[in-house]
Amino acid sequence: MTLTRRSGYDGERLASLVADNRRRTTTAQDLALTTLRQAILDGTIEPGARLRQEDLAEVFDASRIPVREALRALEHEGLVTSEPHRGFTVTTLDADQIEEIYDLRSVLEGHAVRLAIPLLTAEDLDEMQQLFDEMLAAPDPDEELARRERFYMRLYSVTARPRLVGLIARLRQEVSRSLRWKLVQHSPEHHRIFFDAVKQGDADTAARELTAHYTKVVALLRRFLRESEAGPV
Repeated sequence: MTLTRRSGYDGERLASLVADNRRRTTTAQDLALTTLRQAILDGTIEPGARLRQEDLAEVFDASRIPVREALRALEHEGLVTSEPHRGFTVTTLDADQIEEIYDLRSVLEGHAVRLAIPLLTAEDLDEMQQLFDEMLAAPDPDEELARRERFYMRLYSVTARPRLVGLIARLRQEVSRSLRWKLVQHSPEHHRIFFDAVKQGDADTAARELTAHYTKVVALLRRFLRESEAGPV
């Protein structure tokens, strides 16, 4: 069966992801989880799309059990929601929800920065410099986003606080689809200011830069949503 855009899927793209991930995963549940997560985050499966377990089981050539378990894991990550008798639906975010997520990110990531910076070793900074250079050299926006996530999560992992890092990762993931909207451009200058403060051991400046940047991102996303709702003039 081929899923179409009318049902909220790019069927051809989804089939390609399944084929690519089948070589990298060892179980049907891993295949379904990896592929559905990737498809939701890159827009292959649209926000608001209903995820019918029987259809997805056919796509993955598996029973409904691993598909259902994958969907439950994605619900825990905040990428899908479930309702009795309606099944699973890809989550959508309105402007207020996006702002709430960024408010939480500012608090948690600022805390992580202040914990991490005093613990950084020369080896940590060398590795982060390499990740930073790779981020700036990314060939396209999607790859830049992926490399940016590796850079920031590498810093936060220094805290050795798995619950804190896990919460941050989940919040960052929840809004990653929003960051793919064409309006939102992450200025390289922001990242340079932030990383310079990290290298100088200035946690307060690094945390303030994060908060200021996230405030700008929320304003851009609000404008984008407002203009999208208004439609063409």
